[in-house]
Amino acid sequence: MAKILLAWEFGRGLGHLAQLKPFVDRALSEGHQVALAAKELQNVPVFFSGDKLDIFQAPFFHRAPKRRYPKILSYSQLILQQLNSVADLELLFGAWNTIYDAVEPDVVVYESAPWAMAASHHRGWKKWLVGSGFFIPRLDLPFMGLFPGVEKTQDNFRSLKEAEMLVLTMINDVMSRQGLPVLDDVRDLFARVDHRLIQSLPETDHFGTRDNEDYVGISQTLPAANVVWPVAGDCKVFAYLYNFPGVEKLLSALDRSGAASVVYSRELDESVKSRFPGIQFVEEPLDMGTVLSLADLMITMGGHTTAVQGMMMGIPLLLIPVFQEQFFFASRVVEQGRGIILPPKQENVDKIVAAALSMARAGRLAFDTQRRELYGGRRLQQRLDALFAAL
Repeated sequence: MAKILLAWEFGRGLGHLAQLKPFVDRALSEGHQVALAAKELQNVPVFFSGDKLDIFQAPFFHRAPKRRYPKILSYSQLILQQLNSVADLELLFGAWNTIYDAVEPDVVVYESAPWAMAASHHRGWKKWLVGSGFFIPRLDLPFMGLFPGVEKTQDNFRSLKEAEMLVLTMINDVMSRQGLPVLDDVRDLFARVDHRLIQSLPETDHFGTRDNEDYVGISQTLPAANVVWPVAGDCKVFAYLYNFPGVEKLLSALDRSGAASVVYSRELDESVKSRFPGIQFVEEPLDMGTVLSLADLMITMGGHTTAVQGMMMGIPLLLIPVFQEQFFFASRVVEQGRGIILPPKQENVDKIVAAALSMARAGRLAFDTQRRELYGGRRLQQRLDALFAAL
């Protein structure tokens, strides 16, 4: 029996736990001892209710991110937003190492957990880095995790270089204080792992398709509550929404469109939902197999896994990216002619919703059946077979 710890410290929502669920399920099914350090404990029961897990609160600071940069250009700049000082990083190191000492893992699965990785860089257990492309930074560009579309200017070069050096300096300062070997390059943090598993398709990698990376696709859809669409409407719409500033404009456009709309959201107030009686609102996860078999159009905030599920089934997508991660992914979908972007503060919502519905009414888009089978669960299961057989 192995001791396996799964760590998640960056980001929000259900997607991060969904990425970890296949690893938890496999570990438990084989009788391993499993611990989970999660950022948002309130979402753990959605995926792991009744599972025998040791649960820890992942260390993070409950404060607004520090605005170091007018526009974030790289992964280094992104992860620096959490920190105000070296003392902050030393606190995170200490908190993570308390968890590590309590679990004494043989394997740690890191999903969106850069400081957890830094705190354990000197530790000898197996390290599996998993997640969508956004949280596994590219190491083959001039700067680690360079964001798409960054202009090659002197100011950007200087900003990127300073950020990379700051990450390296802060980590090495903490390691030096603790008598640990320092890093030569910040890339070592993500390169010196046993496995890097990108839970995506090559064409939906936020940073563009990479050579020599292990794309394992997404996990199989999980059974959940059945969905029943409203009777009215010639076009079935499934929307997975957060409470973003333009959400009421979108709901109004859907209500006027005559489409049969089901909206899954855990954040909308009852006062908002009550104004749209023609839309069916749900708060519990739905059976995605049923959703994917019936939906003509999917609307998401640019969240990765749900959108990829829809894309592989040929369902046109209306994407509403709010954060850079979502925008990068949405841009990749649009490049392939599989969706339309609705900017969150767009005034002309009705026109864009009408264009998405027109795309949906034209029928599903082609997607290779063998690739759907491979990246819709089989490839990930193959990699899990190999990883756990080696324990």
